[in-house]
Amino acid sequence: MSPDDDNLYLDGKELSRVLLWTLAMFILSLFAGSLLILLGGPKWGLLAETLFIIPAILYVLKRKLPFRRTFRLNPVTLPILFCTLLLAIPVMILGDELDRIIALFFPLPSWFDVGDLLAIDSLTDALLIIGNGVVVAAIAEEMLFRGLVQRTLEHLNEAATAMALSAILFAMFHFNIWWMIQITLLGLVLAYITWKSGSIWPAVMLHGLNNLLSILVNNAGPEKLSWYAGEVHVKWIWIAAALILLFPALSGFHKACDTSAAARLQDRMIGEDHE
Repeated sequence: MSPDDDNLYLDGKELSRVLLWTLAMFILSLFAGSLLILLGGPKWGLLAETLFIIPAILYVLKRKLPFRRTFRLNPVTLPILFCTLLLAIPVMILGDELDRIIALFFPLPSWFDVGDLLAIDSLTDALLIIGNGVVVAAIAEEMLFRGLVQRTLEHLNEAATAMALSAILFAMFHFNIWWMIQITLLGLVLAYITWKSGSIWPAVMLHGLNNLLSILVNNAGPEKLSWYAGEVHVKWIWIAAALILLFPALSGFHKACDTSAAARLQDRMIGEDHE
């Protein structure tokens, strides 16, 4: 790789600096969230959660790095998005069951209850909770962890190591030891589909849908979900359906990504011939 190419990436020290500033911004967001809670109520504090992306954006702009490429905001084809949607179904179902199993051994403490915070009691609540958790947070987190962080790590390490490290950092920055395993595994899935597609948009879709499912389940109540899950586990029929769907969905995603990559390569070669 040429020195000119190196200039399109952060190095290890710069990435560490961005992550430290991100951590500082996260701490600052706690104070900003507390102020918003005092002014508007508990759910308004959610608006401060996505401030953590600001240091990364400012650093990229300061370094004059290509914004879209650095954060992997590259366009993807409709087949890739469709296959991501199919893949999201088994990932969410199997992830839900895994979460239930882990909770049997490491239950959340009583003081760590986000149910009230995610409860939708009005249109304003819906806009704040869904708008922030499903749209804004998914985009901001993917820009940072699968965009800037993973892209930099892929430049410094092999792809598998970069994906694993980005997933671990993703889990650590959630500051929740009871969900570390689940978030790390989700991070690995998000890292892989980003690496395969070359864009964060499939990961944004899956991430947002996963957050939406959590919000809907929290507001539905167990009596309305009896068709899906019992008191402890997801019903076996849905787990079986998820496993059956997982492999064709993943295969379709691979094929869509390979087709898109081949088309981009052909377009590039045609453009070079015309030059």
